Amino acid sequence: MQRQRSPHWDKLGMDMGYQGRVAVVTGGVSGIGAELVTALRCEGATVEVLDIAQRPPINVADPEQVERAIAELVSRHGRIDVIFSNAGILRAGDTANFPVELFDQTLSVNLRGAFLVARASIPHLRASQGAIVFTASTSAIVGASGEAAYAASKAGITGLARSLAAELAADGIRVNAVAPGWIDTPFNDPIWEHAGDRTAAINHAVQEVPMKRQGHPAEVIPLMLLLGSPKSTYLTGQVIAVDGGLSTLR
Repeated sequence: MQRQRSPHWDKLGMDMGYQGRVAVVTGGVSGIGAELVTALRCEGATVEVLDIAQRPPINVADPEQVERAIAELVSRHGRIDVIFSNAGILRAGDTANFPVELFDQTLSVNLRGAFLVARASIPHLRASQGAIVFTASTSAIVGASGEAAYAASKAGITGLARSLAAELAADGIRVNAVAPGWIDTPFNDPIWEHAGDRTAAINHAVQEVPMKRQGHPAEVIPLMLLLGSPKSTYLTGQVIAVDGGLSTLR
């Protein structure tokens, strides 16, 4: 099955308030993260990407690397206005045979990394009255075979987002999460490979979605921009699914 291409990003037709603001995107080299970087720049933001796949690589699970990277960004730009905590990995496999090392790696990148980036950014977001937007997943809501480690890590993200929203509201920092469903990017390839028959697995997944298709990365972006926007001043503590209606059926 040929992967569908995302439509070229176009501005939303409204002022989202990103002009002159500094946004940090973790995991911004590919997939939804790369689409988000394009959109933010289109909206007028200065964007910095933290990703293991770039040079120099940044491992979000390493506290020293994270602290140093955030400090360097603040030194360079004088501020940080919004953190899009999007870095993640997906390892699929039956739980009975799933290596403990892969479980630990999944939680280390997906959950520990999100915590570390948020922790390092909080003092600077206090100064800018900024926002944190986490990328969770509908796997945290509905579950899926072969995704125990990934679903657990993303369920942790939903709890982290809600707890930080309560903790940081008095500081003027908003914290929310977007939960994408089946989005057509290479990120999901481990799931299809685990299933054995890629085409059959994708078709089965799509049939469970009320819209009967996978989403494009660009279809997640408007919500992410809204959650990070300074215009959404009373929106915090929410985990919102972008999944073609999948989570409504579970």
